[in-house]
Amino acid sequence: MEWLCIDFLNSDWRDWRGSGRREDRLDKADWWAYVLRKWNLEAAVPPDARTRAALGELRDRMRRMVEALAAGGTPEERDVEALNEALLLVPSHLRLTGEAQGYRLEQVTPAEGWPLVIGRIAASFAELLANGDVRRIKICDNRDCCWIFYDESRNRARRWCDDKMCGNLMKVRRFRERQKEKGGS
Repeated sequence: MEWLCIDFLNSDWRDWRGSGRREDRLDKADWWAYVLRKWNLEAAVPPDARTRAALGELRDRMRRMVEALAAGGTPEERDVEALNEALLLVPSHLRLTGEAQGYRLEQVTPAEGWPLVIGRIAASFAELLANGDVRRIKICDNRDCCWIFYDESRNRARRWCDDKMCGNLMKVRRFRERQKEKGGS
């Protein structure tokens, strides 16, 4: 399952191979175009400076919440309050519409542009926390990567964001370390 909030959290990209390179994708118009298209959202790219600052702060707060949960703790109340403030950007109401098969109830909002994007990111994160298993929200064990992922494995034992990339890299690093130790003793 994919989550808008996890795509957003992982916009703070780090080179998982260990070069130390880092990229803040919130400043990349092509990244925003991809994310907005993927999640069927519309906003003028790039965001203005004030919106960009708000996006960065929301990401930082959400990251702190994930770090607290991954460590078995509880997020700080001020971060939860900030998330609730972001949720207020997307007021909504129910609307009944008639269709050939009967009626359908839909959730609609007058919000648009960046307020809608920020609100949808916050709603995605709130839904993940409220309806997902918070024990499955993890941070990749590769310290060079630190991507956030939702562990859908049966026993919740997944340690890396991607077994083929970070998982293999970490296994090779451990193997080489053991070989080095054997050779040095």
